[in-house]
Amino acid sequence: MKKLFGLGKGLSSLIPPSTAKKINPEESPASVFYVETSKIKPNPDQPRKDFDASALAELASSIKKYGILQPLLVVKMEKDSPRGINVEYQLVAGERRWRAARLVNLPQVPVIVKDSVVEDKMKLELALVENLQREDLNVMEEAEAFSRLQKDFRLTQKEIGERVGKSREVVANSVRLLELPGDIKESVRAGKISRTHARALLAFKDTDQQREMYKQILAGRMVTREVEEVAASAVSREKSSPAKENRFDQLEKNLSGTLGTLVFIKNGDKGGRIVIKFADLGELNKIVKSILD
Repeated sequence: MKKLFGLGKGLSSLIPPSTAKKINPEESPASVFYVETSKIKPNPDQPRKDFDASALAELASSIKKYGILQPLLVVKMEKDSPRGINVEYQLVAGERRWRAARLVNLPQVPVIVKDSVVEDKMKLELALVENLQREDLNVMEEAEAFSRLQKDFRLTQKEIGERVGKSREVVANSVRLLELPGDIKESVRAGKISRTHARALLAFKDTDQQREMYKQILAGRMVTREVEEVAASAVSREKSSPAKENRFDQLEKNLSGTLGTLVFIKNGDKGGRIVIKFADLGELNKIVKSILD
């Protein structure tokens, strides 16, 4: 391991001063070293699991030309072996840079090493906060990271927001996405539906309704505003009369099945209206034919 140069900010560049671990003056400034890329291992508790291949290729191309401009943060790991002590390093922050460096067969990478033994929870908190601050996580990874900070570190949503520079409401709305059914969460993770679509689906308490709206979103038949309107109408019916709500829900399902498209019944004080969704002229003609026949 070759020492390169000093870097004054250390951990305080990753997390706010109020949450950074106090650094002994004798240990500061933090030093940057070159470490063999093969000796670095990913953190199993890293919140980020999905890495875009094209984005990694672009980063690898940049690293090949300019090198790694920001050191990785690692923890020193010593293991006994028949030949003595084997030294490896576990990533705390910078896995994208490490993966990109491997793509271009970079033999060594710059790192900041925490030589002292660091508790697993501290490593996890640093990894979570670092990724959240850099907005390196997708929508579901972000929700899972917020949730872990709540459960594993007993942080309130307000405290989490202060650490990552977001409001309490943003944190709360993100964590709520974990309440969605598994298949819908995977679609959010893959970017098939947006964060706003996913939040709109949460307005439906019934998973069958959520899945029905989800199918319509995937088919391009429903925008976020329409999903929110349908959800608001369903909530309004539920509050006014549970019996009416059940009757309208059944009528909607029957009409949807007969016409082969999504049908909504919106009840009001002076009557109501029926909304029939269609994607194009061809589908409209089929609906009209079903009604006239």
